[in-house]
Amino acid sequence: MTLLFFSVMSFMMRGQEVTSLRDSLPAAIKEDYRFRHGTGTHLVSPSQIRAVVSASGEADYIKYIQTLPGVSSGADGSSAIYVRGGNLGNNVVTLDGVPIYGSSHLLGMMSVLSNEVVGETMFRVGGFSSDEGNLTASHIRLYSAEGDWERFHGSGSVSNFMLGASVSGPLVKNRVSLVGAARWSPLGKELQLFNRSFGKFTDLDAGIYDIYGKVSAKLWKGSRLDGSVFRSDDSYRFTVDGNTMDRFGWDNLIGMVRWEWKWKGLEAKAGGYWNRKNSRQIQEKETQGAMNTFILRDSLAEKGFDGSLLVHLAKGLTVSGGYSYRHGSFNPGSFTSYSGNYYREARVSPMIDNREESTTSTLHVQGEYELPDRLSTRVALRRNAHQGFANTEYSAMLRILLLKGLAIEGTFDNRYQYYHTLEGIPVGWSLDMIVPADSKLPPEKALQYYGGVVSDLGNHHLTLGGYWKEMDNLVYFQEAADVFSMDIAGWKQSTLYGSSRSPIQVGSGLSYGLETSYGYTGKRLSVRAAYTWSKTDRYFRYLNEGKRFPAKFDRPHIFNLSGSWILTRSERKETGLTVFITVQSGCSETVPAARFWFPLFPSGEEVDFDYFTTLNNYRMPTFFRTDAGWYMKIRGDRLSRELHLGIYNLTNRHNPFMITYNAEERVWKQISLLPIMPSVSYRILFHGAGLSSSDRRR
Repeated sequence: MTLLFFSVMSFMMRGQEVTSLRDSLPAAIKEDYRFRHGTGTHLVSPSQIRAVVSASGEADYIKYIQTLPGVSSGADGSSAIYVRGGNLGNNVVTLDGVPIYGSSHLLGMMSVLSNEVVGETMFRVGGFSSDEGNLTASHIRLYSAEGDWERFHGSGSVSNFMLGASVSGPLVKNRVSLVGAARWSPLGKELQLFNRSFGKFTDLDAGIYDIYGKVSAKLWKGSRLDGSVFRSDDSYRFTVDGNTMDRFGWDNLIGMVRWEWKWKGLEAKAGGYWNRKNSRQIQEKETQGAMNTFILRDSLAEKGFDGSLLVHLAKGLTVSGGYSYRHGSFNPGSFTSYSGNYYREARVSPMIDNREESTTSTLHVQGEYELPDRLSTRVALRRNAHQGFANTEYSAMLRILLLKGLAIEGTFDNRYQYYHTLEGIPVGWSLDMIVPADSKLPPEKALQYYGGVVSDLGNHHLTLGGYWKEMDNLVYFQEAADVFSMDIAGWKQSTLYGSSRSPIQVGSGLSYGLETSYGYTGKRLSVRAAYTWSKTDRYFRYLNEGKRFPAKFDRPHIFNLSGSWILTRSERKETGLTVFITVQSGCSETVPAARFWFPLFPSGEEVDFDYFTTLNNYRMPTFFRTDAGWYMKIRGDRLSRELHLGIYNLTNRHNPFMITYNAEERVWKQISLLPIMPSVSYRILFHGAGLSSSDRRR
């Protein structure tokens, strides 16, 4: 486990040498189930998620989502997704309606939620419902697993980096149920045990865990009350070359209560939650006899409540509406200090209280009509009040069956987002800073159109469509690659704000493309393929001489192919193979066209300066990866077992993530994150007398 972790860390911390400037850049990269699809929506089951091979060995909903059309991934192996040209922060992850802002574990390699917690995953990219808000790209809507009302059962699991356990059962039979799950990584203990075995890395430590608990109670016929708590934490520490100490991490704490009542043609819901997310980054580095200290922190505490009512007016016709309120308290900031030396004086930029409060109130309503196998449509309306802003959001979805097995579909969305994510590290780590929209940073806006055709013929499922998306009030973090050098605490008050030298720029974006997918489900063979062609760019008045430039993760071509083959199957045992192949255009990178060196007097020491032409002016080489896996499931009346063995990046391709220039060595270097990595996951399920229906589905 420790060696696997440091294969990741070493690839992130070092590159591969090349010879000269941009003309030599290519040399720096040379190689050393079934579909459940609705219009704009994908539904994913835990069994589909477990079939995906991941570098961490953990079943992960985000890895499945990264295989869908319209989705561009970030760094190799990370949990970052960019949907239809949006930024990473334009996606929202919720669990039973509560936002999760720190959604990754293990340096972005996996999500913070165990697959034992998630009962079903809904991924929506268009035609949003009226109760979905504060997003402009996608909603990953997670529904917690249902507790067993009649018998206790549980599970234990081990994978590359995590140990896990879960339990579900009745506290009062058929009246009160419990779901509990926890995961913990022994990585920190192993790092300390082998502390002297990793060369330049010393003082190693890591702490990673998550805990979830939910109690559900049936109050009266059709009525139910749920209460849940979730806690997760990531913390990392290491020293490099004896003179640079890094500590960073993030944590979540969520509490929620929700009540539901169904009576005849009425469905009522109400709930409240409290949510806290913190992140911190600390670096102490000694350079030329001077000590540099950098601290960056971000905190968001949010509380909210909502209520809704749905009425079945007639067969296939429903009308719903409701109200929601959320209050957020934000406090991002940074601290920098430099002890000084012969060349530079000492300086300190102190941490200040940068607290901001925001409230968002929303009234929403929607109508939905469905004529089975013929027509499905939904129209949603939201009216938001956020600080001094009042905005109206619209969404619509339509699907019409033209012929047997052939339908047309379309969505329209006019969406606003009131939280801005300042993306500092584009690998899916939950260290990004979050700030509210205000007069200086207006709400982000997206206008999106989609139209396509759907064909369902027996075991074959085919979709083909295109989208057009206009985005406004996007934020651009100019110094994302060197976030510690910024005085984040006072950037809004700075006289630089609104100028070309401001660390934060506000602009617009445009994205359009074609998306197609194919799925086949047979008795033993299942195949899924997805291809996306797209173009995404950005425009900021003070950047790139006012000219449009490609977004960093604008990948014009993305092709994903996955398949599973059941080798043997009986009532008690099943074995099979899985494979995944992805071919993607490289992401965009900003590289200098030339480099100049000037001597300093009287020391004679040389300093170097980059000359840049345009932003994101270099297209990285094609991204290619193959994953393969084998699984075995043994089912018993009291005990079931699952074993998943996989190889991530089977061909050991060093897919480039970033090109950097080492000023001391004066060479270009490539940063590639993940080499070939074996993965293993072993899971034991304990049952009462016989398998429950939920266990069989899993």
